[in-house]
Amino acid sequence: MPALRILAGTEALRQLREHGLRPELFSHLGAAAGGPKWQVLARLDKALMSDWLAGRTQPMLAVGASIGAWRLAALAQNDPLAALDRFEEHYLAQAYSEQPSPHEVSQVALQIMHGMLGQHGAQEIVDHPWLHLNVLTARAVRGIDGSGSRGDKLALARAVLANARSRRHLGGWLQRVTFHAGPQAAQFIDDGFGNTAVPLQPQNLSAALLASGAIPGVLEAVRDIPGAPRGTYLDGGLIDYHMDLALAQPQGLMLLPHFTQRITTGWLDQFLPWRKAAWLERTLVLAPTAEFVAGLPGQRIPSRKDFARFHGRDRERIAAWKSALDAGQQLADEFVDWINQPNPIARIEPLA
Repeated sequence: MPALRILAGTEALRQLREHGLRPELFSHLGAAAGGPKWQVLARLDKALMSDWLAGRTQPMLAVGASIGAWRLAALAQNDPLAALDRFEEHYLAQAYSEQPSPHEVSQVALQIMHGMLGQHGAQEIVDHPWLHLNVLTARAVRGIDGSGSRGDKLALARAVLANARSRRHLGGWLQRVTFHAGPQAAQFIDDGFGNTAVPLQPQNLSAALLASGAIPGVLEAVRDIPGAPRGTYLDGGLIDYHMDLALAQPQGLMLLPHFTQRITTGWLDQFLPWRKAAWLERTLVLAPTAEFVAGLPGQRIPSRKDFARFHGRDRERIAAWKSALDAGQQLADEFVDWINQPNPIARIEPLA
């Protein structure tokens, strides 16, 4: 059974049928939030950089939130394969006390990030000639301060209720701030969250990456990032979870290697079954099949729940995660086989 599904939105499918599978059609590379789920995509990321995007000179905007932004930060270094290896090594080795505080989790996250970036990674990302990292964050604009206090929790609860009414109402509580390398940030159609762009520099890259993954109650919020509007910055996935993005410019296609065939717009929308993705017309999704997932340890993709599931048994968790990483090689192999087929477009399915 195939391990990889390939799905395209209506406009993406039209352009691919008209022009063929040409890398230059893709102006964006997306990477979703999702914690440990990224591991099944690690080998596919390597194949993208070594087999399909190698030699590219045309600018490409790499847009991600939370762990997705961290994946893209590895890809935007001069040696992306080595950066991904460092990311895997440090990510697997993370360990915590019995009931870790947000401060402890943030400190471990910093260790993982510094290991992934290495000595020169931040400068290499800022200077990358064609892969321009865009780190999505959520800036609190009303009541939310990330402190975990009663007032902070009440404000978060009101934001949840606002989102249930509509995503635009959530925009009254959270503002999208994009930290970007390259001359231009990803541009968004007015979707209620603003379009604030801040240039990435080596001095603010670590703070932006940490903020992009600052899950309320799990990690500490990041405050007053250099070069950005003052305030409290939280996980970008709160607004942009699976890269269902209201992109405006440039007008190319988005390539989205994803750990599931379901795309959820914002993190809070996963609890609203009536909330459907709305901006996928120009997106090509690469996702594992149900059969692939059934072959993983425990018949599931790694997740943050594994820390509780393997509580006190880090060696077992690490072994399960290594198995998931290795299994992802099948996704990479099928991708390489697919792009080298005489008629790769025939395998693409419409994205519902």
